[in-house]
Amino acid sequence: MKKFFWTLAVLMILSAVSMAQVGTPSSPFSLYGGGALSLPTSPQGFSDNWKLGYHWMLGVGYDLTPRLQLVGTLESHNFKSNIDIVGGSAVDGGAIKSFMYGIDGRLNLGAPVVPLKPYVIGGIGIASVKTEKYTSTITSIATALDSTLSIATQSKAYFNFGGGVEFAMGPK
Repeated sequence: MKKFFWTLAVLMILSAVSMAQVGTPSSPFSLYGGGALSLPTSPQGFSDNWKLGYHWMLGVGYDLTPRLQLVGTLESHNFKSNIDIVGGSAVDGGAIKSFMYGIDGRLNLGAPVVPLKPYVIGGIGIASVKTEKYTSTITSIATALDSTLSIATQSKAYFNFGGGVEFAMGPK
């Protein structure tokens, strides 16, 4: 029985090595995309006044070295106002929309042959944040709500950092 397990282990190691050597040359470019729901959690005023939102992200990566990649990203975050009725009048608008563009550095920490590869990522960029005007059948309510928020578009610098694990689902 020991002989069987040792033989199986050696065959698995040899097959992993042979798959790594026979691989086709890969492109230095990678495409990224994603999207999900966004839950406003903090600060208190933001989590109380805006509903569940959504975001999406697109990116293009370029391999500088086998372990280091630069990734240009575009992102959008959208939150709808949680204020529906004020003083008996229906209120609409007030959504927050953020459009972000930046550049990230992604450093792979795993070995080339291993299917699980941890990585760290960090970057900087510019975010353009805009709050839509409120509308209501009673204009004084919409004006009062608009005066409490900054309606003008603002551009702010941002930074991000994180990590994850890349895994292979097949030989390619």
